[in-house]
Amino acid sequence: MGRPRKHDQEAILDAVARVIARDGTLSLGAVAAEAGVAKATVLYDHASKRDLLRALVQRTIAADNAFNAECASGVAPGPDAPLRGRIEAARRVPVSEEGNPAVLGLIMALMQEADLRADFRDSQAQILSGLMAEAANPAATRLAWLALEGLKYQQHMALVSRSEAERLQILDDIETLARTGQVHPAAVAPGQSAQETSDE
Repeated sequence: MGRPRKHDQEAILDAVARVIARDGTLSLGAVAAEAGVAKATVLYDHASKRDLLRALVQRTIAADNAFNAECASGVAPGPDAPLRGRIEAARRVPVSEEGNPAVLGLIMALMQEADLRADFRDSQAQILSGLMAEAANPAATRLAWLALEGLKYQQHMALVSRSEAERLQILDDIETLARTGQVHPAAVAPGQSAQETSDE
């Protein structure tokens, strides 16, 4: 049997993400069935389930960093450019009522293997360090980044249902917070979106 091609390994990692997002655990048989390959192919480049999880974590981090870097490349230079790039990246990510399988898979992988969280912690620390190095107002930048990550978490986990207009308004508010250190007060009643208020 020949060595699996690179795109086959990518498909296997896609299957790993879908399986653990769906089942909450990783079964080699389920991954093989999902990917349409033999169990031996699943483990050809990864010696164990833990290696598969590590590969998934590292691939997810690398893909996220690359996407954010691409979005940041189109942002005008200046204070908080890296954060503004990440906000632009969040604007481009489509919302799904089912959540994001890649992120759900990442979260489940991190829950199953505590030591894999070190990779993710290192990535988060590097991101925050880069954002703070370019911050005009470090306190506002830190709060804006936390707000952005919280919004993304809710979106990826499909925890809150929002209209696209409301989601984009929140991202605008986060960018305003980073730029000015404050958010413009809006008379938004509980249960009412900012878009509904602006339409009145």
